[in-house]
Amino acid sequence: MKNIKIDETSKTMSIKINPQLYSSSCVMRASYRFIDDFNVIVDGDPMSELIVCFKPKEETDNPTKEDWQELINIFYNELIHTSVEEEQARRYADTRNALIGAAMKTIIQVPPNKKQEKKK
Repeated sequence: MKNIKIDETSKTMSIKINPQLYSSSCVMRASYRFIDDFNVIVDGDPMSELIVCFKPKEETDNPTKEDWQELINIFYNELIHTSVEEEQARRYADTRNALIGAAMKTIIQVPPNKKQEKKK
């Protein structure tokens, strides 16, 4: 893919992401999954192009092309997962808020005997 650059001498990989396909919050959430094993840098312009750079934290790690390809596949799967989660959260926000509001009303309701005492 032309949007992926692997530099074997510096043991880094960078992926260019189209922000029209994946929001910056999706890219950040997907990148976060890898911070235990990689130093991850997210950079670029959220309006035109985001760049995610990965470098193994362990200096002794020497990733092969297959290792990088596996990381690419997992990263793109994570991007799709976070994108779908965001879309579902937006789609069902009104329903979720209505349910929470109804539940809160039942919890906060004043008992009937308290209402009568206030009228006196």
